[in-house]
Amino acid sequence: GKQLKAISKNGICVELNGESICSKPKMVSDDPADFKVEADVVLFCTKGYDLESALELVSPVVSKDTLLVPLGNGVGNAKVLKHYFGNNSVANGAIYIVSHIKEPGVVTVKGKGAFVVIGEDGEISKSVQKLGEALQNSGIKVKLSNSITTDVWKKYLLISAMATLTSYYDEPMGAIVEKHSDKLDAILHEILAVGRAEGAELNFKDIENVISQVKKVPYSSPTSMWLDFKAGRETELEQLSGYIVKKAKEHNIDVPVMSNCYEKLKSF
Repeated sequence: GKQLKAISKNGICVELNGESICSKPKMVSDDPADFKVEADVVLFCTKGYDLESALELVSPVVSKDTLLVPLGNGVGNAKVLKHYFGNNSVANGAIYIVSHIKEPGVVTVKGKGAFVVIGEDGEISKSVQKLGEALQNSGIKVKLSNSITTDVWKKYLLISAMATLTSYYDEPMGAIVEKHSDKLDAILHEILAVGRAEGAELNFKDIENVISQVKKVPYSSPTSMWLDFKAGRETELEQLSGYIVKKAKEHNIDVPVMSNCYEKLKSF
């Protein structure tokens, strides 16, 4: 669509700390088959509702040696990849970044840029180590994790809470901390309880870390789900809010704040 046309013509630009960093890719396409390569690594950075269609689309460049890594929002993405590409190596990952599309081909990043966590549960493979080195060499801060399920849930603790509450209250992240701290604390405890039931080694220190992280970003910072609601676009409500309600029912955990927010947002 508009992104493809803009990037094909002008390249892609990232606005960070008052500077515009632009690059003109050698080739741009919305069909991976056009590249006619076997990829070393495929990073899945789509919205959650586009993940399954992306799996089919990217298949032509996936060989038996291709490493697959989801970086999108949500905590069940690696399982989806493993189910679809049964014979491939699948790691897991999460990216911490506050950004949005300013206009086609232009992305605005707030804060210090991106921080990526990638890894596996247990020993980290050589292919994951090589990916980490490649990202670091490009200037991206990277952490390699041998307990990636827990680390992915640590990010999810942040984005699930903030995406839900910014959308529910129609206010930025700073306002959630300042004006709705009681609801923020309650929903974080609900998500933590579900995460523990799902096998993540979370503790109450992780809740403190989330609140500390949010306080460091600019007051007016939005979440992508809130922006999608405001623009009338498709949202990741099911991945970021509904998932907790669904898993809470499976584990018989009470999540009243999340349930209330989810039911209201479903009606939008």
